[in-house]
Amino acid sequence: MRVNIIGGGLAGCALAYVLKNNGCEPVIYEAGSALASGASGNDVGLYNPRFTAQYDAVGEFYTKAFFEALRVFDDIGAAADWDPCGALHLMNNPQKEKRYPKTVEAYAWPDNGMQILTPEEASEVAGVDILSGCLYLQKSGKISPKKLCSVYASGVECHLNAPISSLEDLDGDITVLACGSAAKQFDIAKHLPIKPVRGQVSYIAESEVSSRLKTALCFGGYIAPAQNGVHCLGSTFQRWLDHDNLIAEDDMANIEKLCDEVKVLAYNYNIVNSKAGVRTVSQDHFPIVGQLGERVFISTAHGSHGILSSLLSAIILTDIILGAGNQIVNEGTMMALSPKRFVVN
Repeated sequence: MRVNIIGGGLAGCALAYVLKNNGCEPVIYEAGSALASGASGNDVGLYNPRFTAQYDAVGEFYTKAFFEALRVFDDIGAAADWDPCGALHLMNNPQKEKRYPKTVEAYAWPDNGMQILTPEEASEVAGVDILSGCLYLQKSGKISPKKLCSVYASGVECHLNAPISSLEDLDGDITVLACGSAAKQFDIAKHLPIKPVRGQVSYIAESEVSSRLKTALCFGGYIAPAQNGVHCLGSTFQRWLDHDNLIAEDDMANIEKLCDEVKVLAYNYNIVNSKAGVRTVSQDHFPIVGQLGERVFISTAHGSHGILSSLLSAIILTDIILGAGNQIVNEGTMMALSPKRFVVN
């Protein structure tokens, strides 16, 4: 089966990877000059699930996505700079202090994969002083989304500088829209309530104290342990912007949030580099995955959790395309993902 994939970011490349491993012939059409030329092009990205207080459709989807990603990352390893360094989510406000313990109880991950730590325990894990309790994911960590796309697309036919204006121009058996908010340029997806959201990450030179950081910290923003002396620090979240031009004030905002929320890491950091990208989110902040019409499917709206959600969505779509049915999430979660949830009768 030949499957056209429009979009060469995480959603499209992950789908190509899963389809190829299941005997299909994926073909990627990317409008840019390289794979991961948009929001998927960061050198460092954290992979964390989206948390809810109850184990609902969101909880099931991101739990399955997390463990599927660990399985795949274990195979890919150093080729995508995978570092399962763990992640501490600071309970730095009353809402998180109340919600995170409920999350741990509701999700019930095995082998203490998700647990609440005291400030003392969190400090031992982090390598720096943490002043609040934390939700700890010991198998979370960081990976290069840019390199991950390259690994996913290895051995796959890719057409770069290849914008698609009409689905009828494509050969093949199936077409999948995996091009973020650009999917709305096609009539079949115009009704979907998706929109772009800009985010900018900052790469900062480590300080004497921050060099001791052993695990990722998430605090409304995030900081990853240093790699070659440089931390990835993020990220702004601007619903009102849809460009990827760099904004100097965003780097300052990222550093200011770090200094405010993690006092021990307060420092006048040197900015080494910056990267802005435009993610896509849906009206209900959940991915849109499924069939749009005859021989047309979609995988979009992965937002800030795309490292995880793009892979599980690829597995789900591959099962659907191959007629294997839903084999990985329950029907309630499938309905929550489906583009049909936005159809008005």
